Amino acid sequence: MKFDDEYFGDPERIALAKRSASLWKLLKEDSRFAFQGRIVVLSEPSDDMVEIMVDLAKLQGGSVCNYFPEQDAERTMSELEDRGLRVVEHVHLRGDQTCLDASHAALATYALPEDISVIAIDETTSSELVGEVAEMSESCGVMPAPGWVMRGNGPAGIFLVAKNALGEPVACAGSFMCHPKGSSRATDAFWGMLATRPDRRGQRIAFLLGAKAIIHMWDAHNARGFITGVSAQNPSSMALCKKIGLSETGWCYISCIDETLFASASITK
Repeated sequence: MKFDDEYFGDPERIALAKRSASLWKLLKEDSRFAFQGRIVVLSEPSDDMVEIMVDLAKLQGGSVCNYFPEQDAERTMSELEDRGLRVVEHVHLRGDQTCLDASHAALATYALPEDISVIAIDETTSSELVGEVAEMSESCGVMPAPGWVMRGNGPAGIFLVAKNALGEPVACAGSFMCHPKGSSRATDAFWGMLATRPDRRGQRIAFLLGAKAIIHMWDAHNARGFITGVSAQNPSSMALCKKIGLSETGWCYISCIDETLFASASITK
């Protein structure tokens, strides 16, 4: 079963996710590009990056460039804005062995609440539960990945869900190998998509799921780096990322949106 119909959110987000899935099928062997579960991105800066980002935005609705030097961001953002795109900058965080060590330490120090059970979404997971997880993520302001990505039918990775005693999803986290094997970044994994239902916040549930995801990616998929992007105006997310071993790098994420296709505030949160 392919689960091709498991796309979530408002019509704009669904359309973007479907366009990105089709584009990734064409570009998944091209080392210039990466896939973060919801959108095809430019793996790292290049001489023609502005043209590529504009084309990606016009095809998908948005685009992102990873590993971009912060000192060059203002000039490039201005160029993209001059092309009619809305531009957003996020802080680029990365960790390596630091993430693995912090994850083991977190799991040795903290325990999940007694009523919580953890599953990895896969092909045996009901469509109903996958939809509930997506709905919970959306309610927390996090754009969910399509079902085929969460189930592991795309990039190698894992998507973990915490359920309460009633079987309801209350938190999630995921990590995926986002670069083609020929990329110089091939062993870096995207980490993130953490969300927690409001009534269960403050219990470290998503944090511990994130730690489990890092250990799994290191052991099962040879991930040796973990990357994510965080808004500079989101100190709580920044603190969580640093607690899991991620740190600021001097890079940033530059994302741009073609508002004729996608007018929502964010494509990556």
